[in-house]
Amino acid sequence: MVEFLLGDGAWQGSLSAVLRNPALPMSVLAMLAARAKGQSRAAISRHALRAGADVPRLIAAAPAITAAELGKVVDGLRYGWEHRQDPGAAQATLAKMLRAFTTSSDIRCRALAAEAFPLIVGPRHRYTKGEVSATKLIADPEVAVLVALARNHHMRVLPESQEGLAVRRALLGHSAPRVRAAARRAGIHVLDSHILAALSAADGRPVPADPAASGVELADPLDDPSPSVRVTAIAGGIPEQDGARWARVLADPSPQVRKAAATRGYFTPSFVWTGLAEDPDPAVRAAVAHSRWAPAELQRRLLSDADPKVATAAEARDPLSLPVGVRRPGLPADGEIMLPVSFTHDQQLRRLDLTAVTLTLTQQHQLAIAARTNAEARAEARARVIACLGTSRAADWVANRWERWCDVFAVPAPAHSMIGLEHRLAAPFVGAASADDRVTGALALFDAVLGLAAAPGFAMPDHRSEHRSDALYTSGKEQNEQEAADLVLLTGPWEQVLLPTLVTVDTVYGPRTPAARHLLTTAARLPRARLDSLLTTRISIDDQRWRSARREAVDAVAGPHDQVYAAHFLFWDAVTVAELAAWQRPTDPLLADALWAAGAVVLYGEQMSAATVEILTSPCTAAGLLL
Repeated sequence: MVEFLLGDGAWQGSLSAVLRNPALPMSVLAMLAARAKGQSRAAISRHALRAGADVPRLIAAAPAITAAELGKVVDGLRYGWEHRQDPGAAQATLAKMLRAFTTSSDIRCRALAAEAFPLIVGPRHRYTKGEVSATKLIADPEVAVLVALARNHHMRVLPESQEGLAVRRALLGHSAPRVRAAARRAGIHVLDSHILAALSAADGRPVPADPAASGVELADPLDDPSPSVRVTAIAGGIPEQDGARWARVLADPSPQVRKAAATRGYFTPSFVWTGLAEDPDPAVRAAVAHSRWAPAELQRRLLSDADPKVATAAEARDPLSLPVGVRRPGLPADGEIMLPVSFTHDQQLRRLDLTAVTLTLTQQHQLAIAARTNAEARAEARARVIACLGTSRAADWVANRWERWCDVFAVPAPAHSMIGLEHRLAAPFVGAASADDRVTGALALFDAVLGLAAAPGFAMPDHRSEHRSDALYTSGKEQNEQEAADLVLLTGPWEQVLLPTLVTVDTVYGPRTPAARHLLTTAARLPRARLDSLLTTRISIDDQRWRSARREAVDAVAGPHDQVYAAHFLFWDAVTVAELAAWQRPTDPLLADALWAAGAVVLYGEQMSAATVEILTSPCTAAGLLL
C-alpha cells in the first residue's frame, strides 16, 4: 500500500486523499515523508505547509519539506498575508514553529531551522520574531545542521561583531570537510567591509583596510587536506594570470580537484586544458570532453581516446555530431560531411543540390527556356511565397543559401536589397525580367528552392518535427489550389529539365567523391596546431604559382561533362569545413582555399600536372593530412 501511495497513487490522487484524512497518524505521515520522492514528496510538502498552524504535522512531514519551502512559510508569518490578517495568531504560530524545530531531536528538523529561519547573534533564540541564534546553532554536534547553517543566506548579513565573526570562523575552520566546503561555497568569508573596499578601489577611492581587523584569517583553500574544500578554490575563481595556483590545481593528487578545473573553470588557462586532456584519469578527460569551456581542438583530439566513455563524451560535443542547425552542414548516419554541404536532410532539397552541382551550360540554357514560360505567373507565385515565408526560420534558411548561391552562379544581388529578411529573399530576382540565359537558368533553381522551402512537410535543418514550415500557409495542413499551383510553377522548370537524375551523393563530384568526403571530414576535426601548420604553409606559397595551379584544378574539377559550377560548390564545401575546423565563422579564406585544393586533387589529381599537384597538396601535407 505504501509503495502504491508513493508511486501511482501520487499521480492518481490517492495520496492526497489519504493526507486529507484527519485521522491519519503522525507516525504514518512521518514514514511516508521519509520515503517519498518526486511527485509524492511534493504532495506531502504541499499538504503539510498548507496547514502551517498544525506544527506537529509540519514536524512529521519535515523529511519531505525543503528549506526554501519552509522559508516561504516563515516569511509569510513574519510579514506576509498571514501576518496582515491576524498579527497575533501569526506571531504565536511562528514562535511555536520555531521552538518545535529548534528543540526537536530529529536532525532534519534542526537542519531546516538552521537554513530556513532568519539568523541573529546572541545567547538565545527570539521566538516571537521568528529568529534563530547562530551562536547557539554553531554548538550543534551534527554536521548536517552546521552545513545547513552555512547555506543560510542570512549568514552573509551577520554583523561584523565579535560574535558574528566567531560564527564565521567556527564554520570556516570546522574539522568536518563538508562544513568547511559549504562555508566557502556560500562565501561567508567575504565581509561587507571587503566588498566596500573593492568597490571603492574600483571607483578610484581606495579605503585603507587592515586585513587583520576583520578577524577572519583564511589559509589558501588549495592547502586544505580535503579535496572538496580544494574544489571551492576553483569554484570561487582563480585568476587566469595566477599560473602558480593553476599549476597546483593541475598537479593536485585528487581527480576531483582536477575535474573541477574542467567543469567549473571559465578562466582556465590553455596550459591547464592541455594537461587535463592528457590526464591519466579517464574521468578528468571525460570532463574536458563534456566541458563547454574546453578548446574545440582538444575535444576533437579526445574523439580517438582509448577509453570509450571519453570518446563518447567528446563525440557528444563534436560539432559534426551535434544536431544539424542552420549554420551547420547536414550529416548522414556515418557522421561524415555530406557533399555538397547541405543544411537540411530534406530529400527534395538534397536532390536539388545534386543537380545544381552537376549543372552544365546546355542544361542551364534549357532551364532558361523553360523559365521564360509563364514568367509573369511565376513572378506572382514567387512574391506570394516570399510574403508567406515572412520572417520564419525557413526564410532565414533560404536567405543564408542565397549568400552562397549568388557567388556560385554569379547572380547579381544589389547590396541595398540585402537588408531585411524579405528583401534578402527577393534580392537575386531584382532585374530578372531582363536577365540573360545564364542568370535566368540559375534563377530557375532559386525558384525551386523557394517552392520546396515553403511546401508543407519541408524538414527544417534541426530534425525537429515541430519546426517545419507546415504552418506557413494560413490554410492549415492541407494545400489549397493556389498553393499547389505556386509549387508547380516554381519547381516546374527544374523538374522538367533536370529530373530524373542518375547523380547520387557518392558520384556528385565524380567516382572519388567518397574519398573527398572522408578527407574533408578528417580536416574538420584537425587540432588547432595542425590547422595553424596548414595555414602557415598556404600563406608561404607564392600567389602567382598558386593561382596558376588553381586554374588548372578548376578546369579539372569540371569533369568530362563540363560541369562548370562544380569547382565553386566544392569551394563553399571547403569553406564550411574550415569554419567547423577553426570553430569560427567567418574564418580565414586561405584555410578554405587550401582545403579546396586538397579536395580537388583527391577528385581529379590524375588530370593535373605533377607540379600542380605538389603545390596544391603542400599545405595539407604539412598538416599531416593523408591524401
